[in-house]
Amino acid sequence: MTEQAQVPAPKKRNWGVKIILILVALLVAVAAYFILGAILPRWWSDVIAGQIKRDLGASVLVGMFYGFVFTFIPLLVAWQATRKAVAWPWKIVIVLVAVAIATPNLLTAGIAFGTTESAHAGQRTLSVDAGFFTTWTAVSAIAAVVVFIAVTVLWALWRRRGKQMKALKQAESQRVKAAKTAAAQTQGPTPNA
Repeated sequence: MTEQAQVPAPKKRNWGVKIILILVALLVAVAAYFILGAILPRWWSDVIAGQIKRDLGASVLVGMFYGFVFTFIPLLVAWQATRKAVAWPWKIVIVLVAVAIATPNLLTAGIAFGTTESAHAGQRTLSVDAGFFTTWTAVSAIAAVVVFIAVTVLWALWRRRGKQMKALKQAESQRVKAAKTAAAQTQGPTPNA
């Protein structure tokens, strides 16, 4: 008597459930977008107004800090996704982390360029309580992009120079070996006296 292995029947894919789950996820995402769009601009403008407290000097300094730091660091983090050693799923994670780090600037941009009632309320709060914040955030963010591009170009030049130096050293060591070998062959063995 031989036993035959029972082959399990292929599972039926329930596409209906998957479509419903995708639709529910999209609905939740859209609802979250509108809820956060109504809450975050007002909240962020209140946070900034609380930090600055109508001091124009503090407004400039805080704007410069947020603009530069929360642009430059996310760019550095996102740059890591360009490395060949990083696999694709991790590249996506790195970019999402970079976007998360840039959240303060994204919130400020949402207030500055937003068209919702909440964004307009945030604009009014920032214009009254944090006069130069949005301007200096934008100026510093542009400066951070320029510095990042300069650092990237200098890094590429440094790496290229290092590779060229390595190639030159290898060529020099091969030339020295070839010269020693040629000198040893032309002299030949020395006769014993």
